[in-house]
Amino acid sequence: MPHLRRHAGLAGQHIAMIAATLLAVAGCAPLTRERAPPPPAPLQLLGAESLELPKGCEPVRGQVYRTNYVVQPDGRVTDTASGGGDGCVEEALRAWVSSFRYGPIDAEMPVVIDWIAVTATRGG
Repeated sequence: MPHLRRHAGLAGQHIAMIAATLLAVAGCAPLTRERAPPPPAPLQLLGAESLELPKGCEPVRGQVYRTNYVVQPDGRVTDTASGGGDGCVEEALRAWVSSFRYGPIDAEMPVVIDWIAVTATRGG
């Protein structure tokens, strides 16, 4: 039996050493986590002109038209760009997006919108 007690004592010492090591390592870690910056405030659209497609300008059925732009801190829109071409629909979308006016924000914010034409017959 003395032989078993000696092994049990060694196991207890190992557990104590492991626990002491873990406590020492945990003591090196910061007690508080760094907080992530808060998400930006949502954009508030204050105004926009109507989207006008020129006569004869027809969007491709089912096609998604992407427009990128940047909202400046004073709410103006800059750097409008089409994601997929330079046709009449893209030109009209860039002009429309350029008319957007937003409420003030803390810093410039890149924005992407996707537009797709949806048509339906009246009463259907």
